[in-house]
Amino acid sequence: MGRKLDQEAVNRIHEGRTTRAEVVAWLGSPDQTTRFGEMTTFQFHFVRASAKPEGFIPIVGAFAGGVNTQNQMVSVTFDSRGIVRQIMSTGGGTEIGVGLSAGSKAKVDVEGTKRPK
Repeated sequence: MGRKLDQEAVNRIHEGRTTRAEVVAWLGSPDQTTRFGEMTTFQFHFVRASAKPEGFIPIVGAFAGGVNTQNQMVSVTFDSRGIVRQIMSTGGGTEIGVGLSAGSKAKVDVEGTKRPK
């Protein structure tokens, strides 16, 4: 769903300097527009899901199949003059198992607050 955003283009957006026209030129038209008072927010979304190759192997697929996902979201808020007031971006990915690989827990490093790959 949506189109993958060029991270270099996202990095060019700066609060207080970048215009609405520049954001549209760099990222394209937004997937969603929200207006609240004098503020306008553009949201750009990208989600991709692809089946794991193991899922296509007879018998094995029932035990090791699943889906890999990627997601990206960028939200840019403009003031009444069309200048960026705030930018927020998120991104990530998930591996979803089916069959015997379903229900496995992700290991989380609590002290470092990092999730291993």
